[in-house]
Amino acid sequence: MTTIDRPHTAPDGIDRSQLVSFDLYRDIHKGIRTELFATTVEAGRTDPADPAARAALADRVAGLAALLVSHAHHEDAAIDPVLEVHRPDLAEAVTTDHAVLDARLAAIVDRTRSAVDAPDDHRAQLHWAHLDLASFTSAYLAHQDLEERVVMPALDQAIGFEALLGLHQSIIGAIPPDELAESLALMLPAMNVEDRVEMLAGMRASAPPEVFAGVLGLAASVLAGPDHEVLVRRLEV
Repeated sequence: MTTIDRPHTAPDGIDRSQLVSFDLYRDIHKGIRTELFATTVEAGRTDPADPAARAALADRVAGLAALLVSHAHHEDAAIDPVLEVHRPDLAEAVTTDHAVLDARLAAIVDRTRSAVDAPDDHRAQLHWAHLDLASFTSAYLAHQDLEERVVMPALDQAIGFEALLGLHQSIIGAIPPDELAESLALMLPAMNVEDRVEMLAGMRASAPPEVFAGVLGLAASVLAGPDHEVLVRRLEV
């Protein structure tokens, strides 16, 4: 049985008044959840009789798959070696989950794509695509729960803030700029203002000025007006 068959919950006695010293998962997982929910909803509302709408849904599901596969790849490359040393049981669980989830979503991509040019039964095919995505989302949320409530505190306890920050920087450094921009466009609207301020203040302190300016411009394009105004005010820019 994998972790996605049996969702994890917070360990007994966890102090909910405290955060880990640095959370590798928080921001990207918020963005991923937003896209999972939005894609599932889109599958449920897509007009089965509209070929262009069916094609747009298939493209969105394929984009979701690309996002999740890339996210798992970057996680595995940076985090798994550390987990193998300190918590090999968790390393095995995470690696197994990623393989199962990737295969499951690939099958959904294929089925959704096949519905685009299918001669008939479009309504039934999109209904099953919606159910497939809803079920997958449930499994993916259980996997995120493992990473956020079990893996992240274990990493924090094992290696501490500086090493976690180093892992974060290695993950970010390995992501191509266009892919990073796409991820930020999903993440920023899903984050609260304190998360956004923390992220952008860190970029301002460590990245070249043109990089910070680019991310600030991206934030202006993806955030609602009031959200962007609060962000700019708190950053004092």
